Order: sequence, then structure tokens, then C-alpha cells
Amino acid sequence: MLENRIAKLEERVARLEAGQRSARPREREPQAPLEVLEHLRSKTGEDYARDGRSGAVTYAGAARLNDCDYLWVREHAVPDLAEADWTTAARLLECLGSPSRLALLTALLDEPRTSRQLQESLGETSTGHLYHHLRDLQATGLLVQRRRGTYELAPHTVVPLLAIMAVALDLGAGTGVETEVGK
Repeated sequence: MLENRIAKLEERVARLEAGQRSARPREREPQAPLEVLEHLRSKTGEDYARDGRSGAVTYAGAARLNDCDYLWVREHAVPDLAEADWTTAARLLECLGSPSRLALLTALLDEPRTSRQLQESLGETSTGHLYHHLRDLQATGLLVQRRRGTYELAPHTVVPLLAIMAVALDLGAGTGVETEVGK
């Protein structure tokens, strides 16, 4: 009897150590977006207002790419965004406005790649164009080059980059749930 219990405990410990849980808790995913919206709505009150503006914008993400976990969450107050200097953001958005650069970034999602591999992923782009794109992406801080000729996404940019891509796809498709309340 005791040996059976010990054997079962050892089996459970082995499964846990291997990351295999026998019963996963139910995720609350369907409620999470609504909870985020309620949290953000709470920031539209007078306590958060400045110059007739209030509220907050939050973005977050969790991604597993090539056995690496990337987690990110950021929140900005609407008055701060409205008063921000957009010079750096404009440079970054301009840099991302190229289908070739987006293709390069997408090719680097899973793993670092050599310039030769990146050249192949772009197809008929010249080597000069490839290096022009890579220089611009490095200048914005999206890419790093840890070894000569090998490029990778800067780890801190993975989730924000995916968020930018998701927002651009949503805006382009006109999707999303929004409400506008008149004065």
C-alpha cells in the first residue's frame, strides 16, 4: 500500500519535472480582454484627466519562438501619448513601412539568420538593397548583429514588433470592437 503511494508520487513528480501536467487549469481567456477594457475604462475618469484627455493604452503579448519565451506588457497614459515627441516613433514607423523590411523581420522571428539566408528570403533583391534594409533596421534597434554576417531580432523588440504587426493588420482590415460615445 505504502509502496503504491510512493510510486504514484514519484510518477507525479516525474511528470511535473518534465513539464507534463496531468490536469491543466481552465484558462479565463474569454474574459481577459473585457477585464483589460474595464481596467482601461477606469482610467478615463477625472483623476486621470489632463487638458481634457484621459485614459490609457495597454499592449501586451506572450510568444514562444524557437524555445524562447518573450513576455511584454506596457501601458501609456493618453495625455502622455498626446504630448509625446514623435520623432523617434516616426523614424521607426517609416522603417517598418517597407514590405521587404517586414519580410526580413518575419524571417528572423524563429532564429538568427545569415545575410545569405536573408538574401534568399527576399528573393531578387540586390545585396546592396539587403544591406541598406539591414542597416536601417539596426539603426532603429530592431535588429542586432552578435556575429559578423548573422542577424537576429533584439529580444526586447519581439512582442512590440508583433503587436505593431497585429495592429497594422487589424487597422488595414478594419477589424476590432470599438465604441464611440458622443458628448
